[in-house]
Amino acid sequence: MKKILILLLIGVLSGLYLCAQEDRGEIFQQIDLSQHFKNVDGCFVLYDLKQESYQMYQPDQCHQRFSPCSTFKIPNSLIALETGVADDVQFKLPWDSIRTPAQPWMFDREPFKYWLQDHTLQSAIKYSVVWYYQEIARRVGADRMNQYLQQINYGNNDASSAIDRFWLCGSLKISAKEQVDFLKKFYTHELSGFSAANMKAVKDIILYESVDNHRLYGKTGGGNCMPRKVIGWYVGWVETDDNTYIFAMNMLADDFSAFDQNRRIEVTRKVLKELNIIN
Repeated sequence: MKKILILLLIGVLSGLYLCAQEDRGEIFQQIDLSQHFKNVDGCFVLYDLKQESYQMYQPDQCHQRFSPCSTFKIPNSLIALETGVADDVQFKLPWDSIRTPAQPWMFDREPFKYWLQDHTLQSAIKYSVVWYYQEIARRVGADRMNQYLQQINYGNNDASSAIDRFWLCGSLKISAKEQVDFLKKFYTHELSGFSAANMKAVKDIILYESVDNHRLYGKTGGGNCMPRKVIGWYVGWVETDDNTYIFAMNMLADDFSAFDQNRRIEVTRKVLKELNIIN
């Protein structure tokens, strides 16, 4: 009898938990990915476009807002093209060595060693060139930037700090869940106010790899945004032959030695393999 009552109680609590998620409009399956996030506090959100369902590892962290850092280069690119600040993805800006001087540590570290040259929108997103996107944001201007942030409903929509730093540990904050919801609208061309051509152009420049069984699109990000903690991001989607899966992950660590660009991507690959999405 006691065992039956315990099972009934577990069922009731599970039902209450599911109802709470339904009230937030966020029904999801929790998954254990702890083996992939050793030595860091990590979260992972995966959205199955065909099934219209979410899976999450560490849902509390997935709903917590952080600075988007360089993942904001995705909407920044869209806004640059839609406003005409950038004519196309080959729009070139010269490197200003006075405004953005070279630092000694940059010469032998990736991707920073590639920052010390002229860039196009396409090359700047590939090498995550901060100065290029800062200049893009200055040319867009605060009024238009605020208008587009409200339009796409990107996290807290707050660009009130400096126009060329609000996404770099500034006022703009977004959660992993909100990253996925933004990317879902972007992928399905449901972002209001953006042309299909500009959305396709930005998709094309964030293609990371294309192999026989999948195509991986994404953008990393990272910053020293919290006391005694740094954040690392990887957001994007993977297309298989019969479906698309949109994802966002972040890691919190004591310092950048705990992760680099490749670790974030490799963790994502391992998760996608574990979930039988890629081989």
